[in-house]
Amino acid sequence: MGLFSFVKSAGRKIGLFGGRKAAEAEEAIAAAKEAAAAASAHDAVAADIRAAILSYVDVQSLAVTFDGETVALSGTASSQVDAEKAVLVAGNTEGVAQVDDNIEVVVPEPPSLHHTVVKGDSLSEIAGTYYGVIRLFDVIFEANQPMLEHPDEIYPGQVLRIPPVKPPVHTVSSGETLGTISKHWYGEAKHYKAIYEANTSILSSPDVIEVGQQLTIPLMDPKLPPLA
Repeated sequence: MGLFSFVKSAGRKIGLFGGRKAAEAEEAIAAAKEAAAAASAHDAVAADIRAAILSYVDVQSLAVTFDGETVALSGTASSQVDAEKAVLVAGNTEGVAQVDDNIEVVVPEPPSLHHTVVKGDSLSEIAGTYYGVIRLFDVIFEANQPMLEHPDEIYPGQVLRIPPVKPPVHTVSSGETLGTISKHWYGEAKHYKAIYEANTSILSSPDVIEVGQQLTIPLMDPKLPPLA
């Protein structure tokens, strides 16, 4: 919960919906279009955003208002993920500069960070920035589905969820070394020592690994506390 800033000129165009095709989402969209025909401009945008949110996630008793700058959300979400995705759908709408999140979460979890995409960003680079592990781009992609349809389709001004993660585990395959494993996860071989040091309980030397061993891949200077 709280106030979140977004890029007002970026994001979903009003009237373009996505996400779930469930009956309740279609009903919300139909209601938004009907409301837009009779409402003020701000009320029409609020109805549109409400329909867009419900086409992606389930928020009970969702209420949305818009004053031309800030969207205010209230309601109840069963998970932190649904609440955060509701904020992103609202904020990543053209014309919205801020989202005032008042959604109650039934089972609170550690919150995500937000990243505003800039020109030249990729999910791999973003993963490297927040986790120190570029291969965790798939975590960010999954954390922003179904709003993101492809890991290469992000745009400047878009705001993404960056959730806390556990250090990944790598199962050693034939022919691998700590150097090749480091390159797979970090993009360069030089972090092999970090992998060794994170696995001294099962490794006697950085030069000796065995097929089938499960190695912890440490997060390198993560920007948020890792999950236990």
